Amino acid sequence: MYAGNIIEESSKQWTVKIEQRRSPPYPSQIAEYLDRFVVGQKQAKKTLAVGVYQHYRRLEHNIESGAASIHQIKEDVKNTPRGVLYQDENRLGHIATSELRSSPITSQVPSMQTPPAKRAPPVFRAIPDKEPVVRLEKSNILLIGPSGVGKTFLTQTLARILDVPIALCDCTSMTQAGYVGEDVESVIQKLVQAAGGNAEKAQQGIVFLDEVDKIAAAHEGHSPAYRDVSGEGVQHALLKLVEGTVVNVKSGRKSVGAQQDTVQVDTSDILFVASGAFNNLDKIVARRLDKKSLGFGSSSGELRVTADDANSEQARKRDYLLSKADQGDLINFGIVPELVGRFPVLVPFHSFDQDMLVRVLTEPQNSLLTQLKLQFAIDNVDLSFSSEALQQVAQLALERKTGARALRSILEGVLLDAKFTVPGSDIESIHVTREAVLGEAEVEYTRRVVENKQAVSAM
Repeated sequence: MYAGNIIEESSKQWTVKIEQRRSPPYPSQIAEYLDRFVVGQKQAKKTLAVGVYQHYRRLEHNIESGAASIHQIKEDVKNTPRGVLYQDENRLGHIATSELRSSPITSQVPSMQTPPAKRAPPVFRAIPDKEPVVRLEKSNILLIGPSGVGKTFLTQTLARILDVPIALCDCTSMTQAGYVGEDVESVIQKLVQAAGGNAEKAQQGIVFLDEVDKIAAAHEGHSPAYRDVSGEGVQHALLKLVEGTVVNVKSGRKSVGAQQDTVQVDTSDILFVASGAFNNLDKIVARRLDKKSLGFGSSSGELRVTADDANSEQARKRDYLLSKADQGDLINFGIVPELVGRFPVLVPFHSFDQDMLVRVLTEPQNSLLTQLKLQFAIDNVDLSFSSEALQQVAQLALERKTGARALRSILEGVLLDAKFTVPGSDIESIHVTREAVLGEAEVEYTRRVVENKQAVSAM
């Protein structure tokens, strides 16, 4: 293939990429959208909004820079005598100029001869006079915080506003290649499937690595023969994907012969968002900061502050320490330094207290109470809660130590009998009291008044 044809085809591909890209919303717009669905976590929303905005602006810049580079190469091809373009596995092509004196034609023309001392080798002629365009590197994001505070939901909501494919992966099921369990590269296959088999779209998507703290390196004390296939081994395998590599995965599309097509995916532009509770990371931070005055450092019982602890003071101390965590603390936790370095943006999440959980129940656009009311409204039944009932639900959720996830479980149990009784009945409204939440009484029903016309006419 001629050099001009190769460059022209590449130029068309970059033009299509530019036309397909949409400018991302501004960080303030992203945060405003997140506020409609997620309560609290103001600092986390701000950090995520900035990180995601910068990532997709970086993509735009690199795509435009790539198009500009292709245009420059086209000009170089036009102006290079006897230019030869060839392809290898890693680059679009290289321009090389043949030695003029080696040509039987040019050797006959004295005017084309150049003294050896003034001639540069062909490889040096291909170096441009101008500085190369700056290529921006990506900044992956690590979410740190207790369970049930919105880490996963926040990332899912971000993907909706950006209209990009997202793959959610549980790191606890991952093992090194060759062992029982999910291969690390399966996360890219999930992303391609989320993109409908479109590799180009998948390359600009988001991979959410949940429970990344569960693949921390094993503690000392194991025998030399022990192989940590689900811990440090997985971290090193993930490192290749996060850094950027080309992997072959199944697209999910069937080809001739009922076999799935295989596509190549470059992970260099995929945004990786990792998340974990990192239990006991607060103790590591406390030792570093020597903050024994906060109540940490005497006994393991005092140091272990669980997510959404009923004692708000303990939760506040834990949140403070997690907000001070840095890359060194994560390395001491068991994450390999190379992988920690690929996640420069640390986003701490704070625990929910009782009042915050009540807001989670009532304020978001798609809140749990809104969903429950809609379920009963389908049967023409009105559902209401007393303020004391909502406070009690939040208190029970705190005691279960699973954050906002406990809210649905509690309310499903409270409303089970009502969901069984309402369909086909004459009930028109349900009111939930604090006693009903505690199981000390039933929910209050109001029934429709039906006039008995036959009885009235008989009188």
